[in-house]
Amino acid sequence: MKKNPREYVPDLVSLQMLGELNYRRLGKLMRGQEEMESWHFSVHSMGDQESRLRLTLGKESRFTSEIALEFGPEIQKKLLFKTTLSMTVRLYHDVSIAEITDGHRQYQGTYPYPNDAMLHRDEKFRLNQQLADLLELCLKHGHRLDNTVSFQFA
Repeated sequence: MKKNPREYVPDLVSLQMLGELNYRRLGKLMRGQEEMESWHFSVHSMGDQESRLRLTLGKESRFTSEIALEFGPEIQKKLLFKTTLSMTVRLYHDVSIAEITDGHRQYQGTYPYPNDAMLHRDEKFRLNQQLADLLELCLKHGHRLDNTVSFQFA
């Protein structure tokens, strides 16, 4: 069977490695406070932009946990586009992998292109790479806030 040379084939090794690294990154952010149900961080980035990252523990089972992630600016500005990011991250403890889900389904490894939902061929990889970038930003430029401090995303 001959393959179409333009057909996208997901790189499963890279996707698994990315999931393993994201699991470790999340572990570093929660280190010392694993028993908590939410973690709050302030992230200082270029241009004196202060942002907030909130991780909230959701459903848990023996081998998996779900974490709701919210990221956005500390001070909301009225803009024409959404400035906050929300995603659900599922942790697989038995294999030490973290991946983005939308809370009730997992993303497919590949999508036909073009498609009605306007998803990239490698949507799953791109979303998990976005998670990696966000966690790295927090690890390098963020600090944990005391859990008594609360903030609200608009």
